[in-house]
Amino acid sequence: MGYFAMTNIAILGFGTVGGGVYEAISRCNKKPLCDVNIKYILDLRTFEGHPLADRVTTDFDKIINDESISIVLETMGGDGVAYKFSLAALKAGKNVVTSNKAVVDKYGRELEAVARENGVVYLYEASVGGGIPIIAPLNECFASDDIVRVAGILNGTTNYILTHMQSEGKSLAEALKSAQELGYAEADPHADIAGLDSARKIAILAGIAFGKYISYNDIPYIEGIENVTSEDIALAEQLGCVIRLVAVAEKVGDKARLLVAPHLVGNKSLFHAITEAFNAVSVTGSAVGEVVFYGQGAGALPTAAAVCGDIERVISNRFVSTVREQCEKDFILQDTEGGKFITLQNGKKYRYFE
Repeated sequence: MGYFAMTNIAILGFGTVGGGVYEAISRCNKKPLCDVNIKYILDLRTFEGHPLADRVTTDFDKIINDESISIVLETMGGDGVAYKFSLAALKAGKNVVTSNKAVVDKYGRELEAVARENGVVYLYEASVGGGIPIIAPLNECFASDDIVRVAGILNGTTNYILTHMQSEGKSLAEALKSAQELGYAEADPHADIAGLDSARKIAILAGIAFGKYISYNDIPYIEGIENVTSEDIALAEQLGCVIRLVAVAEKVGDKARLLVAPHLVGNKSLFHAITEAFNAVSVTGSAVGEVVFYGQGAGALPTAAAVCGDIERVISNRFVSTVREQCEKDFILQDTEGGKFITLQNGKKYRYFE
């Protein structure tokens, strides 16, 4: 495809992320993104009065059968219809870009294989870290280095809660209510609070870093922030630490240890300064050492920026396509007790991140 050619795309799901993509493309004056035409929007709603109201359809087959559509954006959420439509688009020879971590985690291996079979790509930069560029750097910039650890504060909801439990002395319930009022937390926050959202994201990052297909179901230890108290946070402060929900994937010889848990983070770590709903990812290579990526981990425009980055990669044909292996059963250690622990004055034991 020529670099200056008009590119027709379809957006599946015109919610927060899909709408953000429209806004980002509308604002952009850089090629090739300014030459992108949103030809279809698949949604059950009509969006009367919207500039693209005439592009809205409920007929997915119209998109699949239109040969002028080269990129399909899946921003629907869930892992049912979103998977079905992504698979069909790839089989029809259309590139698929998604922000859907649930589909990437559950079906990523299959969808990447189908993409290769049909000469297209399945890209998912926006599935982890919102607007933070991390998947492309892992695939491209660290390609010649041996990655020994990937760790991250990967959930903005829990980071906001822990920040305000510390700064305002709120209980977890009070901080959660505030997060919900501001739109940082869902009405049902279980996946965030229990660490499941972070687990899906670290599984994706670890898989790319270690060249394996890893699912969050493979992670032997997932602990959320349900049991973190204001007392714990105050006692951690006395040690010069903050408490953060950290997801870790690290090499141990020819194996790997993966876990999600609240950690005491010392003031020498860059993670100590990550507050509010921001995210951070630390990548440690055997040659480069530690590199930290920081930014907004959610929201319409930050996530849309990551989606648009993948659109640009497809158009300019500058993506890196890698083939990963299936994760062996014994690759991930079931023993999660490695590393340093610190016991607070109230007797509660926390892992220590540095």
